[in-house]
Amino acid sequence: MISGAPTAGSARLLEVVFVKGESWPADLASLPPIQAYVEILAAGAGLPRKRVVQVAIAVEEAVMNIINHAYADTPKGEIAIEFEDHPLRVVIRVIDTGIPFDPLGEPEPNIGLDLMERPIGGLGVAMIRNLMDGVTYERSENRNILGLVINKTE
Repeated sequence: MISGAPTAGSARLLEVVFVKGESWPADLASLPPIQAYVEILAAGAGLPRKRVVQVAIAVEEAVMNIINHAYADTPKGEIAIEFEDHPLRVVIRVIDTGIPFDPLGEPEPNIGLDLMERPIGGLGVAMIRNLMDGVTYERSENRNILGLVINKTE
């Protein structure tokens, strides 16, 4: 018997997961095809339209951050998108090989401050956090991996 495998009478369920991945150059021309790719997969996974829009906005923000900042001091690299369709949720990973940056390590912006007193940046990451049901970050094998988790139901 395989260790950890579900057995008759066990409460564990097997999750059927669909995984797909693609990559594009890290430049502005890649944004429309990345958005289309993510929206098609999210809709195909059964996300309601509102949740597809939330995913599209979060991915757009993450991709724009990569385009504008990840390869600032290096030759332009690529942006990879991995898509996992789980029974109750979707997980999207936005991956780059740019400079290490953990967006979740940044402080929450103080939106109570006057606009002229606020430091530049941080609002996009806050927006991603608010749109998604979960956000993760890891640096692995010289890659920044931002995980966006959204449940299929609200």
